[in-house]
Amino acid sequence: MRAILQSLLILIAGLLATEFAVAEEPLQVEHPQFKIEVPDFVLTDVPVPMVRISAYDVHGDFDPTYDKQPYITGIRLAVIEKRVDGTFRKRDDAELPPFHSGVLELHTDLAKGRKVYITADQIVVDPDSRRSGSVDVYRTWGWLSLVPPLLAIGLAAWLRNVILALFAAVWSGAIILSRGDFFQGFLRTLDTHVIGEIVQIHDGRTDHKHLMIILFTMFLGAMSGVIARSGGTQAMVDRLSKFAGTRERGQLAAMFMGLFVFFDHFANKLLVGSTIRPLTDRLKVSREKLAFLVDSTSSSIAALAIVSTWVGIEIGFLDDVYRGLYGIRGIEVDTHATFLGTLAFRFYPLYLLVFAWLVAYSGNDFLSMRKAENRAQSSGDVFRPGALTGSFELDQLKPDEDRAPRLINAIVPIVVLMSLMVLGLWWTGTEGLVARNFQRTEAGMSPLPKEPWTIIAAADPLRVLFISSFLASVAAVIVAAFSRSASVRQSMDAWAAGAKSMFFAALLLVLAWSVATLCDAEHLNTVGFLIESAQGRLDATWIPSLAFLFAGAVAFATGSSWTTVGLLLPLFVPMTYFTLVGEKDVDPNHFLMLGTIGATMAGTIFGSHCSPLSESTIFAAAACGSDHLDHVVTQAPYAITVALVSLAFGYIPIGFGHSPLIVMPFGLIVMYLVVEFVGRSTSEATEAETTGSVSAAEAVSMIDGLDDAASPPAERRKSA
Repeated sequence: MRAILQSLLILIAGLLATEFAVAEEPLQVEHPQFKIEVPDFVLTDVPVPMVRISAYDVHGDFDPTYDKQPYITGIRLAVIEKRVDGTFRKRDDAELPPFHSGVLELHTDLAKGRKVYITADQIVVDPDSRRSGSVDVYRTWGWLSLVPPLLAIGLAAWLRNVILALFAAVWSGAIILSRGDFFQGFLRTLDTHVIGEIVQIHDGRTDHKHLMIILFTMFLGAMSGVIARSGGTQAMVDRLSKFAGTRERGQLAAMFMGLFVFFDHFANKLLVGSTIRPLTDRLKVSREKLAFLVDSTSSSIAALAIVSTWVGIEIGFLDDVYRGLYGIRGIEVDTHATFLGTLAFRFYPLYLLVFAWLVAYSGNDFLSMRKAENRAQSSGDVFRPGALTGSFELDQLKPDEDRAPRLINAIVPIVVLMSLMVLGLWWTGTEGLVARNFQRTEAGMSPLPKEPWTIIAAADPLRVLFISSFLASVAAVIVAAFSRSASVRQSMDAWAAGAKSMFFAALLLVLAWSVATLCDAEHLNTVGFLIESAQGRLDATWIPSLAFLFAGAVAFATGSSWTTVGLLLPLFVPMTYFTLVGEKDVDPNHFLMLGTIGATMAGTIFGSHCSPLSESTIFAAAACGSDHLDHVVTQAPYAITVALVSLAFGYIPIGFGHSPLIVMPFGLIVMYLVVEFVGRSTSEATEAETTGSVSAAEAVSMIDGLDDAASPPAERRKSA
């Protein structure tokens, strides 16, 4: 019995030992060797910004020692290679490079002719290995990326309600990104794409750029409200009327003011538009005409000025592209000199300034702008009845009748605003230049000189505009109180009403930004689709012309000028570069290169002037109190006219080697002939052109007496 018990104990102990042994050595789980990161949304036959593949060991830890070159399916790499004879060739299916320190990153770089395509619904790395890595990819048709901008433009023209059109466009883009889920698309529209535009998040850091633009806009509206309530606006109009007593002089005054605020187009539009609007209203200049003059002057002067907030951005784009092209050849390039060289090739803003001056000086207009001017002069309606101007609150702010208007109530806030903007740009630019030069020194590069253009390029303009506009609005309240033109309570009420008047413009901006974000490379990649569709269809001689048209089309569709410049310069500049290399001429300031850069910059301005999605048209309409769509509809024919002249007497001849100095005089003559013989003065308007239709009251008047019916509307009201 004892022997049996001992045997049982030995057996149990053996079993327990076996269990513990198994517990101590669990089955080894092999993790996939590769982790693949791809965009959430991929267009068929359109390159993606980046694909990243990381290697891992059997324990699931990152393996920095992996430097092999495994077989990968679902990815295609297109590159431009240099031959032995110095020429270049394009390879549409190049060999993928090996891993480096455990990582393989494939980037699309248009400046170097490098494109990464995802060609299948699944990417597999080392498919024959048991630890192969794979990831499913959501791919769809490229034309879907055009739906949001086309829907926004189409609905705006059909419904004449840009808010609904933009919201529908954002919703449509969210539905596409949500893979057809309407409900999720609606939720993402509100909580991601709209709210996310007010305070953006980039790489885990918050970006308040858009919020500062919104507040800057509202603070300028608040300042205008206080100036109007305290009588400063009326005093300024009375004073300006002595020098600008006619409609033509009033329009020229608007342009003249715009030439002085050359350093920032946002400040130019809002300041000049809100300041000159009461004068042009008194002179019966339509709000649409004022918006055109302000929009064309501000954008053109900012694009042509050698010191402005645009300069730094443009030189930054040029520097990035040129470093990738000329830096690898050991050629040092002065991108500031290149920037200056492109100014003579910016035919659209140059011609537009002259065209705007011609229509303002002559009083001649045509098409939809002439109808708007006829309406304003004959009936006194400076904007279309029923128009959504957003300026109702400002228009209702009037000074007390028992208090004399005082010019100081307008001059002090404006001087404070301008002074603070100039001082702020210099201050932040100086600090930014020091920081930038420190980084360049650390990288072994020569420091930038302390010059006006380098200081402005390193400044923080949005922060400056935000703070300056707030302090200027406070100054308006203080001056109104000290001059006893309005009480503190009245001034604060006017401050709130002025800020409220800009709410409509702020809402338009947020929705337009949402559409632009949906169209960027990280989402629907609209520009990538357009670029890929145009590839292989560009001839060297026509590169400047096609760059101008293509930039205009992209800016029109997306509403974003800087996004367009940032995406198209890396396309057209390398295209021109490789053409010049084939001709054994790599001069970075070659006329064809300068023409291409100037055409791209100018084309974005043209596109934004025709687009209801652009910041340019939104700001101009808001500042001038014009209906946004009315501004776009009346400005577009003028913009297209100038664009055609820019092509015929600018970019087409440039492609054939003609100098701007030779072709520009012909363009100026053509514009003069257009304004003189196509345009007509508003004094030549007929009643049919002015009213467009006959109201019920006018029908009764026609029955009662033909003579009364034939008189102008203003005289009928006066006689009544």
